[in-house]
Amino acid sequence: MKFGAHHEWGKLREVVIGISPAEDFVIFHEESQRWLLPEGEKVSRAHKGQRLIDVDPEWARRIERQVDALAELVAREGVAVRRPQRLEGEERTFLAANGEGAQLFPRDGMIVIGDHVIDASLRLKCRQRERYGLRPIIQQMVQQRGARWSSVPLGSPACVDGPFLEGGDTLLNGREIYVGISGCASDLAGVDWLQALLGDKYRVLAVAMKSNVLHLDCAVALIKPGLLVYCPEKLIDGLPMSLRDWDKVAVSVDEANRLATNGLILEEGRIIIDADNARVIDELRKRRIDVIPLPFDGPIATGGGLRCAHHPLVRESVLD
Repeated sequence: MKFGAHHEWGKLREVVIGISPAEDFVIFHEESQRWLLPEGEKVSRAHKGQRLIDVDPEWARRIERQVDALAELVAREGVAVRRPQRLEGEERTFLAANGEGAQLFPRDGMIVIGDHVIDASLRLKCRQRERYGLRPIIQQMVQQRGARWSSVPLGSPACVDGPFLEGGDTLLNGREIYVGISGCASDLAGVDWLQALLGDKYRVLAVAMKSNVLHLDCAVALIKPGLLVYCPEKLIDGLPMSLRDWDKVAVSVDEANRLATNGLILEEGRIIIDADNARVIDELRKRRIDVIPLPFDGPIATGGGLRCAHHPLVRESVLD
């Protein structure tokens, strides 16, 4: 494959991994942030618009160290690593009235399905600018690799009327694509838009989640064919029918809040997991999964984990 991905597993060949220079992260707050835990909500409201390095410099530097360590680890595994272009000038301040977050989580601002690369429509206003840091990578994939480039129409400025479609909500299982719906991020208009783009050869299935769940990858991870990790309490109607007979590692709400369902799959049977999720790591190893623990508590405390921090550009897999 020159470009693209069909599944959550398969050997990772090329990837985008986020950046988070310590001085860049600005604390943000918008009313749709229902997923925040009480401590995070307190910090977000009290310090919105301030640089994290001025509020908690150790935390800001830990985020930078840990995401760079992820990039270095993945590169040592033989994967070609790309990083977003650091935003400057007007692109850095665009839509930034409530603070601007960071370029830490490329999972959400783009979506790769098959040979499609999609500019996502993010519900948080302050995150809409993230696509500009990914744009040079996307343009190269289009010009040199034959990727098909589409953009989801932007939702309303009030972040109420979509379509909204985010990469963290989108899980790939061959011809079936799952999109999480909670009211925090993607919506049904985004599901309909994606189904129209992909056509009849795909089934795009909405997965209903509790209203305080940010993304589907905060509740479900497809580890390899027949094995998943999930938090039953975060789903309203359970798993999609096609996943219900898979072997499952169930996690508690507390474990899911620590993003135990959010890892980076290097290839089928090999995954990077946050080091704090010891029980989940043990359960996966019992199932002969080669788990690489990596400290990632700094980014996780902002609401995003290891899956959020990367997006595959080339993942070897076969579409039936």
